[in-house]
Amino acid sequence: MALSPNLADADLWGHVQYGRDAFRDGIARTTTYSFTADGHPWINHEHLSELILAGVASLGGGAALMVMKCLLGMIVIGLIVRAARQQQAGVVATCVVALLVSVTMTYHWSVRPQIFSFLLFALLIALVNWAFDGWQGKWHLPVIRQAARAGPPTTLTYDRWRMRCLWLAPLIFFVWANTHGGFVAGWCIYTLLLGCRAIEVLVRRGRGGWGVVRRLALMALVAGLATMVNPYGPGLQQWLLHSLTMPRPEIAEWHPPELLSLLTLPLLLATGLWFLSICGSRKPLDFAQLVVVSVTLWQALEHQRHVPFFVILFGFWAVPHVQSLLDRLRRDAPDVPLGSDMSPVMQRAFAGALMLALILLGARLYGRLHELQVRKDAFPVEAMQYMADRDLRGNLVVTYNWAQYAIAAFCTNEAAHDPRMRVGADGRFRTCYPTSLLDMHFDFILGKGGPQHRWRSPDSPPFDPSAILAFKDPDLVLISTRQVHATAVMREQGSDWVLLYRDELAELWGQGSRFGNPTHPQFVPEQDRLITERPQIGHVSWPALPEFSPQRGALADASPAQKKQPSQEK
Repeated sequence: MALSPNLADADLWGHVQYGRDAFRDGIARTTTYSFTADGHPWINHEHLSELILAGVASLGGGAALMVMKCLLGMIVIGLIVRAARQQQAGVVATCVVALLVSVTMTYHWSVRPQIFSFLLFALLIALVNWAFDGWQGKWHLPVIRQAARAGPPTTLTYDRWRMRCLWLAPLIFFVWANTHGGFVAGWCIYTLLLGCRAIEVLVRRGRGGWGVVRRLALMALVAGLATMVNPYGPGLQQWLLHSLTMPRPEIAEWHPPELLSLLTLPLLLATGLWFLSICGSRKPLDFAQLVVVSVTLWQALEHQRHVPFFVILFGFWAVPHVQSLLDRLRRDAPDVPLGSDMSPVMQRAFAGALMLALILLGARLYGRLHELQVRKDAFPVEAMQYMADRDLRGNLVVTYNWAQYAIAAFCTNEAAHDPRMRVGADGRFRTCYPTSLLDMHFDFILGKGGPQHRWRSPDSPPFDPSAILAFKDPDLVLISTRQVHATAVMREQGSDWVLLYRDELAELWGQGSRFGNPTHPQFVPEQDRLITERPQIGHVSWPALPEFSPQRGALADASPAQKKQPSQEK
């Protein structure tokens, strides 16, 4: 249940469409569907994910995407449970950690390329754990041995064949680099982990360990080189390094977690259990694991996007310490399974209650997997339908979290049988749009915003909230009523822009010289403008594309005189 939230992600429409485009035309090298950045280079670091999403969506639509997402999540949890059982952890400790990992990842487990990143990270950690079996889970440094509960010095042993299998890691990084940009974080964690193991070898073996250290260094290097096998070669890494130097306060996932939010509660519980278990456990600590988890937790507290990396490591490495902590709390009978002292009647009652809970949860899970929801209070479903009903066409300035929905609805041949619009900017962000254009877009949407919400490039033109309304002559503007700054800017435009549609969530404005001019073929008379405060309640199934009237499509090719007769269209 925790790994199957069935709400559509804002970028899902775009990912599926770009994947379909790649199947048909190959990987696009320049920006598509945009009237502002036509011909600008596009570094698509998620092309393999988009091919997968497009293929799955073509097979079964939103339901197939939901099933795929849930299965990928179960693989991650399955790897964690398998590692726990191999470390002789009990059922209670294993289930507590697995459930906590699942709930912490709920917010991040949407149908988008990031889930492939988290899956590949879990596979990488599972491989590393398996390769270092017999080495990990022990304290190999001579200092602070008592605090680390290391006991007498242990022999640093490992299976040579398993270590050779660590050469499979470059294959994981090759797939990862073509799937999602999170491979950068994965490679940093992988290199840090191998680096800590190298320190242990040098401390324990001195010069005799240089051979192992060189192999570990070579493994990290080859894994990094494997990421260069992509359509852009080393250019992908160059672009990522440049992009990562620029802040992203406009994207919520790059903000620190809000510690007082209920969404952050699972992270706080996982963090607390990690510290409590390693302090209360009688198991030896592991130097490499402590360093890597500490660094990953630091990054998770800096950026919400890194939370799954921390919690996956927590899932793999915390279970034996949680089990030891539980054993200490049950001093009277640490080896007796929980519940074994129940009477037969209580056992049957407990089993019946468990079966009933599983049936109820299974029914609800089926409902979730059956439909991917597009909520009307989050996406402009009715505004899109109004645009289709009125056969509106032209260049569209749209808030970036709705832009890829608009691309699927109006910019593709598949949606309306002829492209009706192009957008100004969308969720692809800096991968295919110049920073100056994005600054112009956010000047309109967010205003100055302050350093917590905006970062403007020093090379961009001076702040001008209305510049995007004149840049390359847009025809329509679709914004959220919750974007107070943007709505205020539109109301200051006078007769240059006319309000065509409004509901509780969305406002649609048209260029006054076209949609407000009675002599223009695309004039929208007052009686056809829908200005309300109608609540947006409920949801529709993804992809939630508007229905296009054949009569409207025929009028698109009609003469201007014919188009001036809306009464006949009705």
